[in-house]
Amino acid sequence: MLDQLDALTSRMQELVAHVRQLRAENHQLRTQLATSQSELAGLNERIAAATRRLDGLIERLPREMRETDGGNPIGTQPDGV
Repeated sequence: MLDQLDALTSRMQELVAHVRQLRAENHQLRTQLATSQSELAGLNERIAAATRRLDGLIERLPREMRETDGGNPIGTQPDGV
């Protein structure tokens, strides 16, 4: 009977240690997730700012240049191609 109690006590100690390890890992993963989400938000803002700048630059181009592809009117090919 004492052997069974000792085995149960040992098993319970292992489970407690495992739960503590999982809690620590969970905390670490939540911290990493928060950091990644913050970085993602920053990158998305940078993309949005770059998009706004590009849109502004495109709007400043003369209409004829906006309707071309690489300096050639859309649907035409440069000489030699």
